[in-house]
Amino acid sequence: MFTLTAASAMAFHGGGVAHCDGCHSMHNSPENPIGQGSVDALGNTISTAATANEALMKGTDASSTCLNCHNGSGGYHIASTNGSNLNTGGDFGWLSQAYDYDVRGTTYTADPDNFGHNVVAVDFGWTQDGTNLTTPGSSLSYDPALLGCTSCHDAHGQVNDGTAGGGAPVDVSGSYGAPALNGGVVGNFRLLGDSAYEAGHNINDGFAFSNGAPIAISKNSYSTSYGVNTRYASGMSEWCANCHDEYLNTAPDAATGKHPTSVLLSKDGYDANYNSYVATGNFTGTSATAYDALVPFETGGTSADLIAATANDTNGPGATAQVMCLSCHRAHASAFNNMGRWDFDTEFLAHSAVLHSPDVDIAGGAAPYYGDGAVIDVETKYGASQRSLCNKCHVQD
Repeated sequence: MFTLTAASAMAFHGGGVAHCDGCHSMHNSPENPIGQGSVDALGNTISTAATANEALMKGTDASSTCLNCHNGSGGYHIASTNGSNLNTGGDFGWLSQAYDYDVRGTTYTADPDNFGHNVVAVDFGWTQDGTNLTTPGSSLSYDPALLGCTSCHDAHGQVNDGTAGGGAPVDVSGSYGAPALNGGVVGNFRLLGDSAYEAGHNINDGFAFSNGAPIAISKNSYSTSYGVNTRYASGMSEWCANCHDEYLNTAPDAATGKHPTSVLLSKDGYDANYNSYVATGNFTGTSATAYDALVPFETGGTSADLIAATANDTNGPGATAQVMCLSCHRAHASAFNNMGRWDFDTEFLAHSAVLHSPDVDIAGGAAPYYGDGAVIDVETKYGASQRSLCNKCHVQD
């Protein structure tokens, strides 16, 4: 006899993969209907409009199946109704937040298509990107109508290449950490697809990743799925380049005009800038307390063990640290254009249009627009005159 306990429910992804009938309905039987408003093991009502499919998923498509559990506010959820989730990947709820804002007397309407990856989840009304009809920064051919959660995440937790992200012990939610559960099951950070992962069945038939999963660890990943202060070691930008290959620019002086990635912060003293920068006009910081969750960097490590020891520290970049895609962007979505970790379109962060829009209502005021596991009020943290956080490295303020 199997008894579902609170602990086992929370370990649904323990070891990187869930039990089969958590996502699949084996026979679509009356006792286990697809899309009939049934409730999952964690008490969430599943979608009510699912259509039977050849993969026997409990949603019409893969993303709908994921959202049966991950839709909502707080904790392990990735899609709220008002953008209030604070997990490190960002909140897909912003994709439905079309708000008006005023700039010097002119009213503009924000385009939610530009706030994140427009994953398609039919049962939840999520549709393809209506703005970017092809993948930005890509020389490859993708169909945005097929973009979904499993375009990036391997729901079955397979490890293919045995290097880079492969072979590390996983914890709850598929994050590297200790203690490792289930006798040291191996997997990738956040179930990200490894090299040879065939995401192509969701984006482009015959397509497979060429770069392995990144090495990263979420602080306190055993006790919370928010993942406060996710620390990155290596491989993040290369992994993003599985789809956005034209954005992988490792030559800072190249004529492409693209921001460099996977480049040492020690080049031209950016590491020293990061460590001394506290806020606009305040350069009294030290490397021991310089880390800012809104501007993360890669430590340059090559094994999960290397960053496991430093996952909870406050240290700024060292000699091997480098910039990466997620230094500036969220992986899922944010309140800001281009999935920004901060608002790229305002002079002062506290003046960001979304913070003052009457169309967006988030309990707690402005603070939830900025967060990384915990709420960050930018005016309290940095001051009312804080300019772009690009200055954490570039110091132009």
